[in-house]
Amino acid sequence: MAKRKSFKCPKCGRTFGMAAHLGRHMSTMHAPKGKRTAPAPTKRRPAMTSWAPFGGHRPILDRLGACRDELAAQRAALDAQVAALDQAITALGGSVGSVQVHRGGRRPPAFRTGTLPAYIRQVMHSHRGPIAVKDVTAAVLKAGYKSRDKALPKTVGKYLAAMPGVRKVGHGVYRAK
Repeated sequence: MAKRKSFKCPKCGRTFGMAAHLGRHMSTMHAPKGKRTAPAPTKRRPAMTSWAPFGGHRPILDRLGACRDELAAQRAALDAQVAALDQAITALGGSVGSVQVHRGGRRPPAFRTGTLPAYIRQVMHSHRGPIAVKDVTAAVLKAGYKSRDKALPKTVGKYLAAMPGVRKVGHGVYRAK
């Protein structure tokens, strides 16, 4: 095992493993009162607060904002076209595929036609009065919702419990408000 060097302070007898530590101790503890120096602070790079050194950030923000506005307009036009197609398909008796689009944020997407929550909402509003989860599940499947989920009643029950406009009136029984 290697022998560890020890550097001893000549004034107080304290020992250090590195000469630099002894030097720091000597300059902070045993230097004359006016000559004592505190350890040097660690150097940090200053945070960049703006893009001003690179020509300013305003032109970049303006271009990004214009691109965003153009994409938002395209998305609105596409959403309108998709909604028109969905209406045409449901008017002809077909069912719309379940496509959910989440656009960020914490709020879940709205119930779109073709999704399980949309079918549940449709069943709950068409049936006035209390209805059991198994009956809601059967009505959703009868309305044209396609699913291979073996635990579909459990999923329907979870959606019913969290759905606004629906309240629980008994064990496994819900009613539209």
